[in-house]
Amino acid sequence: MISLEALDKVLKEFNDFRYPECEAKLVYFDQDKIIIEFSGTKAHFACCFDENFVDFKYYLADILEKKFEISKVERTDIDKFLVEYSLTYQ
Repeated sequence: MISLEALDKVLKEFNDFRYPECEAKLVYFDQDKIIIEFSGTKAHFACCFDENFVDFKYYLADILEKKFEISKVERTDIDKFLVEYSLTYQ
């Protein structure tokens, strides 16, 4: 079961190493899906910012002990992205 406390831990660990270049904020979660808003000082650069989305997936796997895949990426502003992670059942 995914708890808000566990997701807070994922966000804290991720942001501790990446802020202010990249910051992750929880937008929505249920037991099968998590939506994260990514922003930061490097978000407007096209090159390499998306690597943060993949890195976040590994934080989810390490801390929640569940495997997620990126199911949707949407640029909502020049410096903001919404990324949807879906639980995989493999």
